[in-house]
Amino acid sequence: MTAQQLDDGGPLIPQPAMTREALRDAVRRIDMANLAVLDKECNEAFDRAAETGAINPLRFFLIKWATHVAIQRWPARSAALREAERVAGDPAATEDQFRAAMETSSRILAEAQREIGQ
Repeated sequence: MTAQQLDDGGPLIPQPAMTREALRDAVRRIDMANLAVLDKECNEAFDRAAETGAINPLRFFLIKWATHVAIQRWPARSAALREAERVAGDPAATEDQFRAAMETSSRILAEAQREIGQ
């Protein structure tokens, strides 16, 4: 199932709480192709936390996936990041194109981090 963009160009879904279940539900709704990756990384983070007795692996997992959702829930933002990543990885890109792509990527990631309170 894919969520539909609002008529006014808004986000596909509201930014969910930074919890495992809320993020999983959001990924299921807007980025089903990555649901198995989220589940695998969640299990790995839980195992690392259990092995080390530290909560950092769980916190990093939540931040990573909250950021992912913050980007994916805005189709234009997601498309701009994909294009910036494509240009940055293109060996034929000029230095100016590469620099612009990196600036776009940084801006998008910073916006997403602000949305999730990081």
